[in-house]
Amino acid sequence: MFKNITQTQWVAFIIGAASFIGGSTAQLTTLIGTNGAAYAASACALISGLAGVFLMATTGQTSVVQQVAAMPGVSRISVNAQATPELAAVATDPAQPKVGPTTPDIKPALVAKAAS
Repeated sequence: MFKNITQTQWVAFIIGAASFIGGSTAQLTTLIGTNGAAYAASACALISGLAGVFLMATTGQTSVVQQVAAMPGVSRISVNAQATPELAAVATDPAQPKVGPTTPDIKPALVAKAAS
């Protein structure tokens, strides 16, 4: 069941769980006392915030394209001349064989954009 979950989904799960636990201070107070509930809520807020920052940093356009290219069943991702410099770099990277220009005549424009 969990073998096809992406890194982004795991981080979102951590954020959701930390938010759920951190938001249940009334129940936590009953279970672990006032001090324990305060520590748990603080820890959950910290974990949720840090995971959110990590998620923001790892879900940029290029990382999403690389994750999709790595999925089974994806044969090719075509990138046109309107790509960002970061995406153009991925499209011209020989280490990313599933990502490339829409047509061979677009490749020089992508190489130039990736160098900028």
